[in-house]
Amino acid sequence: MQRKDARSGLLMLTAGVLGIATAVWTASAAAIPMRTVHDSKHAITITLPTTWATQSPSGSAALKAIAPSSGPGLPDTVEAVVHLVPASVTTPTACENEAAWVTQHFAHITPVTLSKSPVTIGGVPAYSWTYTWQASTKEHRWSQQVCILRQQTAYVVTGTTGDTLAARAARSPLLVQIIDSLRILTSPKK
Repeated sequence: MQRKDARSGLLMLTAGVLGIATAVWTASAAAIPMRTVHDSKHAITITLPTTWATQSPSGSAALKAIAPSSGPGLPDTVEAVVHLVPASVTTPTACENEAAWVTQHFAHITPVTLSKSPVTIGGVPAYSWTYTWQASTKEHRWSQQVCILRQQTAYVVTGTTGDTLAARAARSPLLVQIIDSLRILTSPKK
């Protein structure tokens, strides 16, 4: 009986600590000055910290946002790719293949999947894929990628940070918040 009480107490303590950590993160995230940016074709917007640099490359790579350096290692990034897909790609779960294509085509990495699931972004059905991988610098990275399909176009947004417990705990919530801010404005202009 004591063992069960100890486990219950540990679970309550863990839930309390997580609740405090979430409240602290929510308060600190609310204090971060944010801005909404769009790609050069005015097809999408995302909201990110004002201190992040942005680029709007050409082609399928629609938007890239880079955090200021937070020490040694690669900075956090959010990248959006917008490309046409076959008419057979019609459901959020069909985005799984599109997300994998984007990852291989643009990053040339070997990901290790942590989770995959349907989600909703801005009220639109989407597909989420979370994975780890190793950069060419040998640094271990964590990424969450979301794919939205609309009118035979895939909108794939990937947020990336270091794959350490501290980096993921401190920075992945902001990346998820940025990804969740994705809004599709129009079909991309050719």
